[in-house]
Amino acid sequence: MTYTADSALDFVSIARELGTTQGLSLKAGVSNGTELTPTEVRSRMRREGRNFLRRPALNGATIDREGLANNYAVEPTLYYAHFPSPEQARQYALQGAIAVLVVTLTLLTAFAVS
Repeated sequence: MTYTADSALDFVSIARELGTTQGLSLKAGVSNGTELTPTEVRSRMRREGRNFLRRPALNGATIDREGLANNYAVEPTLYYAHFPSPEQARQYALQGAIAVLVVTLTLLTAFAVS
């Protein structure tokens, strides 16, 4: 019972399907894996009871069709960053000038010694 994550899922039918697959028995020792339920899902089924898979989102996280939490990052709202500030820009320019001066003095010293 593998499903892909989808934002428009029918959670009631999925919960019903998960509930009906719990009682399947093996026939002739062959299993297709539908009777297996991940531990996280089983504990959520016990904890939530009748409300299992009735909520499509939990604290910003999405839930896949098996009831597992998709730990995908939730995108924050976008905004324009005002970086660097004018003061930081001056500091960066000063640091760059000092770095160029140090490199130039090092090269001049190397040429003078050789």
